[in-house]
Order: sequence, then C-alpha cells, then structure tokens
Amino acid sequence: MEYDVIINDVQIIDGSGKNTFKGSIGIKGDKVQAVGEVKGDAVKVIEAKGLYASPGWIDAHSHGDGTILFYPKAENYVMQGVTTLVGGQCGGSPAPLGDLCNLPGIARDYIEELVPHKYYPEKSLFPREDVNKIMKKYFDWTVDWKTMGEWIAKVEKVGISMNIAPHVGQGNARYMVLGNDYKRFATKDEISEIKAYLVKAMDEGCIGISSGLDYDPGVYAHIDEINDCVSILKDYPNSVYSPHWRRTGRRRDIKMGDTRSNKLDGILESINTCRLTKVPTNLAHLTPAWRLVPEGIDAMEEANIRVTLGFIDTAREEGLPLTFDHMPWFIFGGFDVMPYLCSLLTPWLKEQGGRNELAKWLKIPDYRKEVIDALYAGKWFIRTAYNPNSNPQWAENIWVAKHKTPGYDMKNLAQIAKEKGKPAIETWFDLICEDPDSRGVAVGEAETGNFPQKPFRALFFQHPECALSLDQSVTNHTREQKTPPYSIPGVNSFSAFPGFINEFVKKHKIFTLEQAIHKMSTAAAENLFLKGRGKIAKGSIADITIFNYEKLEVVGDAVEPRRYPKGIEHVLVNGKQVVEKGKHTGIPAGKIVKRAK
Repeated sequence: MEYDVIINDVQIIDGSGKNTFKGSIGIKGDKVQAVGEVKGDAVKVIEAKGLYASPGWIDAHSHGDGTILFYPKAENYVMQGVTTLVGGQCGGSPAPLGDLCNLPGIARDYIEELVPHKYYPEKSLFPREDVNKIMKKYFDWTVDWKTMGEWIAKVEKVGISMNIAPHVGQGNARYMVLGNDYKRFATKDEISEIKAYLVKAMDEGCIGISSGLDYDPGVYAHIDEINDCVSILKDYPNSVYSPHWRRTGRRRDIKMGDTRSNKLDGILESINTCRLTKVPTNLAHLTPAWRLVPEGIDAMEEANIRVTLGFIDTAREEGLPLTFDHMPWFIFGGFDVMPYLCSLLTPWLKEQGGRNELAKWLKIPDYRKEVIDALYAGKWFIRTAYNPNSNPQWAENIWVAKHKTPGYDMKNLAQIAKEKGKPAIETWFDLICEDPDSRGVAVGEAETGNFPQKPFRALFFQHPECALSLDQSVTNHTREQKTPPYSIPGVNSFSAFPGFINEFVKKHKIFTLEQAIHKMSTAAAENLFLKGRGKIAKGSIADITIFNYEKLEVVGDAVEPRRYPKGIEHVLVNGKQVVEKGKHTGIPAGKIVKRAK
C-alpha cells in the first residue's frame, strides 16, 4: 500500500494560524507524506467528512511523566485530543534518582506507611528499598531506574499511548548531591556535582532543565546556583530552561497576617536568568505579577495582566529568547476539586480516621478551636488563593458544589457566612458538621481573581509568545485517592483543550479556530523546540487530532469531573490510531520525544 493511513475529506487546520482548507492527509509510518489531494491506496482509510483535523494538541507544562507508568494508556490526555505532554517540570523529573528517593506519582497516597506524620514528613527522601516495598505491595512494580536514560528505556518497554518530552529537574540533581541536607546553599564543589548530573540527563535526551523555586529542594538554592546550572544548556542547541519562578515562596509556615510573597520579583528573577545565560527560557504557568487586595475588580485585574505582559514584551525587545505558558481557569472545578469540603483539613481527617469522625469532633468547641489555632499558626498549608492567613477574601474562593442542605449549592463560603451571620471559618466547619460528605471546589486564578472568569483573562493567551498548559498529571476516570484528602482530578485533566475552543472560539469569539489550534499545539512545539510536531505538512510527525467542532462538549462538572469530553473522534500518535470513533484503542503509539539536535 502507498500509505498506512489516509484521512479522507477533512477540514485541515495545519497549525499556521491561518485558513482551514478541505482535503485529505496521507500517512506512512510516523510521518505525513501528503496533504491536500491524496491519491493512492491505504491500509486504513478514516472517512472524516464534516470533521476537522489539526496537529495533535500539546500540553506545554505537565506532571504526567510522574504518573505515566501508573496510567500508560494516558486516557485523560488522548481522549481530549492531546498527543504530547512536556514533563519534568517544576524542578522534578523521574530521574536522576539515588539510593534515597521519594514515592513516585500516586504512590504518595501511601507515604504514611513510610513515615507517619500529622502535618509533613520530616524528610523528603527515603531508602529506595523502603519505597519499593510500597511499590510492590500496591502496584506490583518497582522504581528500578537511576538515570533519565534508564527511565526512558523502562517507559519504552512498558509502552505508552502518548508522547512525552522530558526536562530534567534541577531539584532531582540537587537531591542527588545534598540528600536530605538540602535546606541550605550548595557549595561550589556541590554545584559542580549537580551540574554533572544535569549534563548526563541532557546527553540522554532531555529537552532542557526545569527548576522549582517554590518547592523543596530548589527553594533553598541561591540564584547563582540556578544560573550556573542553566548555563550548561548553552552547549545544547534547541534546549530550553523552564522555571517555576518564585511565586508563593516555600509553601509552609504561612501564619495569620503573613504578607504574601512578591510575585513580580520572581518573574524578574527568572527573566534575569535568561538575560545572564542567554538560554531560551519558557516561564512556567505565568500569572499576574501582583496579588490584588481586594480581588475581583475587573479594571485592576485587567491592568495587572497587561502590565505583567509588558515585562515579557520589554525582555523580548531586549532580544531575550523568552516565552511562557499559561493555564486555563475558565472551568468551574477545573483544577482544585477538593473534592469534599473537609478535604483541605487533611491532618485532622487522618487523625480522626475519616469524614464522619472529623465532623463529630468539629462539633466539640475546644477541638474546633485547636484546629483553627493550628491553621492560623501556619502548621498546615492551604493554597494562598483560599488560605485564611494570607488572603482576606479566602472564603470567596471556596465553593459548595453539593450539600444536603437546600440553598447552599453553588455558593461560596463568604456568601453563606453572610447569610448565617457567622465568621467564614466557623461557617466552613458548620457545613462539614451538617454534611460530612458535602462536596467543594476551590477557585481563584493563581492567587488572584474570583470566579466566574471574564474574557480579559484571555489576554495571556492572546500574547504571541504564549502556549496552553495544564499543570496536570496523566490519569483516568477511575482515579480517587484512597487516603485523606481523597483527591480526584479536576475537569481540566479531562477536558481543558476542548474547553479552550468552546470558551474562546465559540463563546467569546476571541480566537478563530485556526488561532486557537496554534495556541493548543504549534506554540508549544515552537517554544520548546519539538521539531516536526505542532503542524500538518509533508514530512511532519503524524500526531493528528480529528474532532467534531459542533459537538465538542465538556461533560465533567465539579461533582464528577472525571468524564471524557464529547467530540474528539479520532486521535493519531506517530501515525497510529489511539482513539477511534471516540474510543481508546489501547495502542501504545507514544514515544519519548528527545531534544532535536
């Protein structure tokens, strides 16, 4: 046969951001061989009249490499049309790993068996043999790799249904050298050792380096250490540095009245790394540079975004190779489905052994006061958007999704507290006592802005250097944490990419469909040097998403987010069909995408 696959009679969006045209696509092996008028025979013909074909969608910032071995079919990604994720983010990657390591991915559900604790474990790393006892017990496989090359080999042996382009985490290399003694600056000799681990990972195919400057161990690194590590990328063409810039500070010990960190300083610090090293830099999940008090004033929120983007423009005008990605915050329950109103109280859920038991104890005044005092003392971290210690409007960002008491659903804690005439934190605990199984959603656009979102939120996406990212993991519709806080994936894990089209093309008409596809695929491929992907043209990689534009629908919601969207008809990864007529085929067509040389 002349072709392995012909996609026949389809509306083709080639990734250029320009016009759609009708034609066919001929595929041989993992490459597109013909576009437009395609003549010849094929092993398989996909009749696609009335459908659109675009380059496979790309998540520019993902933590899916941490869970891909638990979910090798990558259902939540491929079923929404995503063919490639960019992993190894926020300073953490699957390797390098030493004799001390952490539980990978969802195995962290069982960390209590390694180190019982109320708030946080005293250590971040544990003996590999202890980690593997947990792995064998619950998952029947072990962490048997030490280097990125060995991890890549394991993933390829297992077989996966989507592509992964991995960074190496600076945090991993730092752990290799400092172990659990990481809460300090590294010495000159230690930095040389850290760099050696990064060099090895780059030689094994990583696309770049990431840092996690709000997380252990990277939060303790001096910026000179970070800059020195990033500088090694000058020897690797088509590589990129992706910083999780200093946005919140270390996410511990935030006491009542603590001033939240200056986000602008974090953005400018990472821009300066780009300036000093001249290494292409992609700012991870960019958000507004200031936290506003009060939140929710449209003119101020819009100005916050515009001024933030001005710093990007100034750096670009200076000649700096700077790009960024941004996450969609327009779906209620997109990210932080708690899923229960009590889920944010993890230490006390563990202590009491479940939701009903905690609800009983929260009725006891002195126990309730102990919990409130511990929260106010910063013993337990809650994200800053809905942390009562750091955000005066925290209660506006915790919503009731489902409660047995009529009249509470789809209201936030601030609204209900006002109705009841009680403080918000007392109201929160009262709601838990009334219905221990009540469901909740936490919102807030990365520590600024309230729900529902407004069209001006698209300003980030409208910037020419922006790509779409999710900051999610690979999972499927069965995922539910068996231990407190009983977390489940949010709607974005399953539907953000189709939702992006519905929100910004159909609803608000901010983008044309062609422009949206550029943001959802081509921009990430260009910014992160994923050569051959993000376009449909002769010789390009045959990652292709075929969808029914009119029938695209997000069907997950805040109560049950784990639903696959409608309208994704066929998905090809490296020329092989992993989704056919809306069903996963189970074919392990994915690859590890290595740095293009």
